[in-house]
Amino acid sequence: MASKSEAHPNGIGNKHNQIGKNLHCCAGGTGHGTFDLTKLPKDKRAELMVRGPFFNRSLQDWYVIDDKSIADKPIKGGTIDFVFDPPSPTADTHPLRFDDGELLWGTKLKQNIKTAFTKSKDFKFEVFCDWLPNDDCNISLDDSTTDKWGDPVAKVKVGFHPHDVKVAQYVVDKGVEMMKAMGADDAIGNVWTDPTSNLMAGGLRFGNDPKTSALDANCRVHGTNNLYVTDGSFMPNGGSVTPTFTIYANSFRVADKILQSI
Repeated sequence: MASKSEAHPNGIGNKHNQIGKNLHCCAGGTGHGTFDLTKLPKDKRAELMVRGPFFNRSLQDWYVIDDKSIADKPIKGGTIDFVFDPPSPTADTHPLRFDDGELLWGTKLKQNIKTAFTKSKDFKFEVFCDWLPNDDCNISLDDSTTDKWGDPVAKVKVGFHPHDVKVAQYVVDKGVEMMKAMGADDAIGNVWTDPTSNLMAGGLRFGNDPKTSALDANCRVHGTNNLYVTDGSFMPNGGSVTPTFTIYANSFRVADKILQSI
């Protein structure tokens, strides 16, 4: 957008004003189940208390939702990731300082901390589904605000489609049901209604038509010979999964295309 010239009056690759359009964040939600370790058999309690690196297991039973209560025909759903977060004593202890809105001190605070780390275990899940590209989610340059070098700053608009929340709520509810089925004493979940600060993609989606896409099928900027984009910008949607490995795979694919053209 900031590369305007005689050859590219709207900026490189922006002949049809596609640069910055079709931005998308990550729709979905999160939740967790709390297991009372004192109610579990010794072997199950020992398994839950094993400390290790971050890992996850994914479930895609509702990647396609075929349920008349949400839609008359099958629709795309999402992925549920079940995760044990890496040990983070400070973060885990932080919310324990309150009880019914009252700040705790001394013995009561210490007892809360001891109970949280020895008598219960939190099992988390995350839901990922598509943030549908729409005209209210895009990036442009601000006409009135500049950075310290005098260049226009990016202006990000992050409107979402109501369908995103509808699908996310359905899959989050399934996650809560699963936690209860596994024996959690308490299970809750919530949907993200604000854009995530990570897993953003789009803005330079690829396609065959320069009038509706910024990149061609091999991620080369339309109207150029040697300009390629291989980050998450090329993605037309998030795929209802975390996009990291998709970005890796596409980057290797584009690299092969570049090598073939040399």
